[in-house]
Amino acid sequence: MPRLGGVAIYISILTTVVTLIAIAGRLPKDARFAEGIAGIAVGGTIIFVLGLMDDLENLRAKTKLLVQILAGCAAYSLGVRIKSIPIPASFDLDLGFIHLTGGVPIELGLLSLPLTVLWLVGVANAVNLIDGMDGLAAGVSAISALTIWSVALGDSIARPHAALMAAVMAGALLGFLRWNFNPARIFLGDSGAYLTGFILAAISITGVIKGAAAATVIVPTSLLVVFILFFPLLDTSWAIVRRVAKGKSIFSPDRLHIHHRLLDAGLDQKKVAYIIYGISALLGLIATFFVGQQEYYLKLLAGVLIMALFFAEVLNRHRQRGSRASEKAPESESN
Repeated sequence: MPRLGGVAIYISILTTVVTLIAIAGRLPKDARFAEGIAGIAVGGTIIFVLGLMDDLENLRAKTKLLVQILAGCAAYSLGVRIKSIPIPASFDLDLGFIHLTGGVPIELGLLSLPLTVLWLVGVANAVNLIDGMDGLAAGVSAISALTIWSVALGDSIARPHAALMAAVMAGALLGFLRWNFNPARIFLGDSGAYLTGFILAAISITGVIKGAAAATVIVPTSLLVVFILFFPLLDTSWAIVRRVAKGKSIFSPDRLHIHHRLLDAGLDQKKVAYIIYGISALLGLIATFFVGQQEYYLKLLAGVLIMALFFAEVLNRHRQRGSRASEKAPESESN
């Protein structure tokens, strides 16, 4: 089974973005830096090449982690930064030694670089960890990208270029999912999983966290991104806790992930995928509700579902014609 699906994802994103830049003439400065397209381009390319090398010949975990940190630092230097943590206007906490005032963000200062790199590397590896079943990582990531697209377009966030990058990511993944859903004909591989996770992490910073920092949002930004990336974050956190508790390396593989447990419970791969897709979509709806974009998100999901059903019906008819043709062929040969 080919494991170079990341090549298709990378080429699809690169071709689309270059075409859009050619049509527009040039990228505005805000798009290149404040909304992270330059950082995504450089950091994403580094982490894609790393994953591709790992797909072709297994690399050591320490080597991969080092290059991932390098990709995160490159993205940070080009504007993908968590500079502050927004505090909702209705929130107020006074514990004596710390006082958080609603509407006043917590400036991270020197912690900005390590926290940004930790987020970028962490989400990239989280998506890679859930890529253990046909269509799971690609489908969940597509839903996350659609959610970021909806949130970033909200009036209170207004990050159009980050939203555009999320739309490009969603389109690439939905096109790939046609071949990756069970029974899969190609896998994302490390190149695709790392690239997908890295871009999702980057646009969640530039399209959600930064946007919410300049807006009045009724919930903490950290809660928004947790809703958007809930499943990969949950599964990865549980895997780390589980392995540390057993005295194993956090990089050691096992068959105790959430999707493995559902498969072991007797569900087939398609049902497991549908269950996790549904949960991810519901949490995405909650995230869009907090920025007043729930109606747009529902219309978006409905449109995607209608297109998916249409193409599934076309594919089914094509397969039926192919099977009828193959049945007739032996009869004509015998005659």
